[in-house]
Amino acid sequence: MRDGKGGEKTTIPDLRYGFGVNPVLEFLGFIGGMLLLAFVVSRITGARAQYLQDFPLENGERVLWEDLAADAYVYAGRRALFTTYSRSRRSAVRVTTLRIIAGTRSLFGQKHIIQYLAFPSDRAFPDEANNLGGGLLTRGFEAIVFERAGVVTHTAGKQVFVELPLDPAIRSSLNRQSLRIHSDLLHGFRLPD
Repeated sequence: MRDGKGGEKTTIPDLRYGFGVNPVLEFLGFIGGMLLLAFVVSRITGARAQYLQDFPLENGERVLWEDLAADAYVYAGRRALFTTYSRSRRSAVRVTTLRIIAGTRSLFGQKHIIQYLAFPSDRAFPDEANNLGGGLLTRGFEAIVFERAGVVTHTAGKQVFVELPLDPAIRSSLNRQSLRIHSDLLHGFRLPD
């Protein structure tokens, strides 16, 4: 077949949508690359997943309240006007005399991986809370700080939750407004002493 200029017509692969490979293989390669990158970063930083059930309490620390079917969400400061979160009951929240520990069960796991350690702003909190990541890449969970004075319990409506406003002066609270704890057992909820 001629191209009108006296030469043979050549076919050029259409690369508009990828590298000319099967899209499924591209997707699997991308996922594999992300997993490899996550593995390398976790080895370099030393971050490990820590489980709520195995997390040691400090000396003199005791559990004040616990719900293994709660949900804990950090709400962003700039979010959509109407935002809803599902009540999957896959999270767990433990309130101790020093802090609030929130974790989520992994997809096929039975234990809860710790996501957040929330400390009151009027007490000592770890140095990681002053970093942007809150210690996520070094400890495996985020340390956040909430203001005790602004804590509100919402009991009207379909969703019952406690809203803990995050301290805006702390760097780990950047673009974050509050930590919300949804639970069916809020009648006995207590803040750390």
